[in-house]
Amino acid sequence: MGIGSLLKPKRLGRGSRVAAISPSWGGPSVFPARYQFGKQQLEENFGVEVVEMPHTLAPAEWISSNPAARASDIMQAFADPSIDAIFATIGGSDSIRLIPHLDLSVIRNNPKILLGYSDTTALHFACMAAGVASFYGPSIMSGFAENGGIHQYTTDGLKKALFQAGPIGRIQLNLKGWSCEKTDWADISAQLAPTPLRTPAAPKVLQGRGITSGRLIGGCAEVLEMLKATAWWPRSEDWEDGILFYETSEDTPSPDFIRTGYVTSPPKAY
Repeated sequence: MGIGSLLKPKRLGRGSRVAAISPSWGGPSVFPARYQFGKQQLEENFGVEVVEMPHTLAPAEWISSNPAARASDIMQAFADPSIDAIFATIGGSDSIRLIPHLDLSVIRNNPKILLGYSDTTALHFACMAAGVASFYGPSIMSGFAENGGIHQYTTDGLKKALFQAGPIGRIQLNLKGWSCEKTDWADISAQLAPTPLRTPAAPKVLQGRGITSGRLIGGCAEVLEMLKATAWWPRSEDWEDGILFYETSEDTPSPDFIRTGYVTSPPKAY
């Protein structure tokens, strides 16, 4: 399946049903209040119904030991005609283990929105291998569950990307600020207090000039290394007219890792 023939999932609307999956780390069981806050933000701000799959809230240790069960949640969500989209609860470090357990034909025959970032990169490449476009964006526990509530910039972007049928158009700069502060997810009182934001900087152009176009392909740097040489890695021709986007995990890999694609112990990708 060539990347030029990717199927586009249908847009969401008020009343759409969104499956919450835990494809990597069982975060909802470790920080249930954080998950519930993110779920509440998702339902109240976008008018959707969040549906947990059979193992979404399972204990983290059990989730880690049962990749087949995680994959079965994903297959069930894609196959269920009442489910309109699939959102990751959080990332982790081993969605790559789902490769033997996913049926790409089910994804191909039931195209629907997949949303997540970081370790969910592996599932985005599964969708691409199945010929279905997916959406790289926030997870329920990180993005929707921001301290003090989801940021308006995030809300506006998601509504354009997932709830409108037309092109997203020009992406406006984030003028409100950003944060990389680590907060205690177990502290429920801190969850309600907005995190102080840092002043945003203007984008930097490292090289090149003018305007280009193409399909976005990319994800978390560490997960891309895990994906190389697997059945989900794109063919060389699939990269033609592609625009590579790249992010690193919160563990901040070294410049040598980014330059060479080598690390002795991959950091976690949340």
